[in-house]
Amino acid sequence: MAILKKLKSKLNNRKFFIATLALVLVVSIVTGLVYILEVPPVMAQSSVNSLPELAAPQRNQKILIFSPHPDDETIAVGGYIAQAIQAGADVRIAMVTDGDFHHNGQERYTEFKKATAMLGVADDHITFLGFPDAKLDKTQETILADALKAQIAQDNPDIVICPYPGDDNPDHAVIGKAVEGLLKDDPHKRTVYEYLVHYELLWPRPREYAPNYHLLPPKKLMTPETKWETFPLSQTNENLKSTALHVYKSQLANTWLNGLLLSSIRKNELLIIPQNIYSKP
Repeated sequence: MAILKKLKSKLNNRKFFIATLALVLVVSIVTGLVYILEVPPVMAQSSVNSLPELAAPQRNQKILIFSPHPDDETIAVGGYIAQAIQAGADVRIAMVTDGDFHHNGQERYTEFKKATAMLGVADDHITFLGFPDAKLDKTQETILADALKAQIAQDNPDIVICPYPGDDNPDHAVIGKAVEGLLKDDPHKRTVYEYLVHYELLWPRPREYAPNYHLLPPKKLMTPETKWETFPLSQTNENLKSTALHVYKSQLANTWLNGLLLSSIRKNELLIIPQNIYSKP
């Protein structure tokens, strides 16, 4: 009887070992496939010099930035904002959503005000449109378009900066598409720049704090429709952007978002020049 129990125990242990090994193998294969399929190849660091350089903001230019959520403005163009204000440009930000998807909208708004103040944005140059976070794709298009159109008419900017319509985040995509649609019919010839924040799983690369690296576009988005330009940051403005991003403690506490925020602290920022609407001064 004792021998039988030992044999049974050994058999169970062997089955457990085989099951565990099989699970590890499956997880490894799935992880490998996800990495291959979802980690977007980017240009080599040395190729950053092949990208055209974005025109520096000028004194008295009026610049309007549409930010889907509190932190997107700093992630995408924190350095550009700082340099524009230092140059004497008039920078205004329209915060489109309430940032309340996780029921911490007030905390995120507080962080947003503090971060943008660090970059130099005056409190009265910020507008809160108050649309529900993570629900813009369910919002009636005309209501959102009317709000964005009214903001453009009110601020009458020379330069409009908005999300790229191909961003993987639905709120970003909806705003980008709406702004593009409005500016196609706008009689004023405004300069338009678009930014990318969310793309596949692990962009930017490396997805970590690497301040001595350049931010580079995904190879799959290097197309005639997505003309990328680089905006080099001085060390002072790179540091200022980093300081402003670290204000977003609610986002940095999330391991996944932590990587996104910190990987945007680079030697440059990237903007897309849309080819289907007027986009050059």
